[in-house]
Amino acid sequence: MKKQRGSKRSKSAVFLQAGAVAFTLAALLLIPGLARHGADASRQQSLQQTEIADPLELNGDYFCDLVIPGSDIRFPVVRGSDNQKYLHTSFIGEENILGAIFMDYRCGEASAPHTIIYGHDARAYDGSRLMFGVLRNYLEEDFIAAHPEIELVRNDTAKRFRLFAVKVTDTGDDAYCLDFGAGSRSFEKFAELMGAPANTKEILTLSTCLGGDGNLRLLVQGALTEE
Repeated sequence: MKKQRGSKRSKSAVFLQAGAVAFTLAALLLIPGLARHGADASRQQSLQQTEIADPLELNGDYFCDLVIPGSDIRFPVVRGSDNQKYLHTSFIGEENILGAIFMDYRCGEASAPHTIIYGHDARAYDGSRLMFGVLRNYLEEDFIAAHPEIELVRNDTAKRFRLFAVKVTDTGDDAYCLDFGAGSRSFEKFAELMGAPANTKEILTLSTCLGGDGNLRLLVQGALTEE
């Protein structure tokens, strides 16, 4: 995984080197507001990270499973008609401040070149990371080395994305782009800007809030490359 240089809008510094990680950890001292909802977080975690026999029976918006191989991290991912519903609606349809792990509603087609998946940053009272709070693990070099891939599993078929970027940024980052055309707005240009491998055909971006700043985001990105 290589260090990225920022563009005029993109905050693309990869926080893997010691000095950058120290800066990031300072920001982590701001405990997210969601942390106080420990009871809800623990209950939601058991629902979100349990492999459900037939998720579609529980929720027709179920799209795929998000899996980090080599860990116990597995989430059912939903895709709604907008990006608001699952901010505070659980996978089983209950009102819940922790929401669900959800895909941007503009994504999801089999050939979509860029998929963004969102989740709240939360932790239980015992300090354990819940929901997309687990993405903080990627701020640790040992975790990256042990878990370099992320899978999206749908209909028993897995797409395996190779990790290429971890960064702390904000909501104005170019990484949230889903509108691709020709020329400078092509997916190829986007992949180059993100620092993805040259033969990338799809990019997966996982996004969560970070710290007390409402605009601060932690992004984890992986690339699906040509065989």
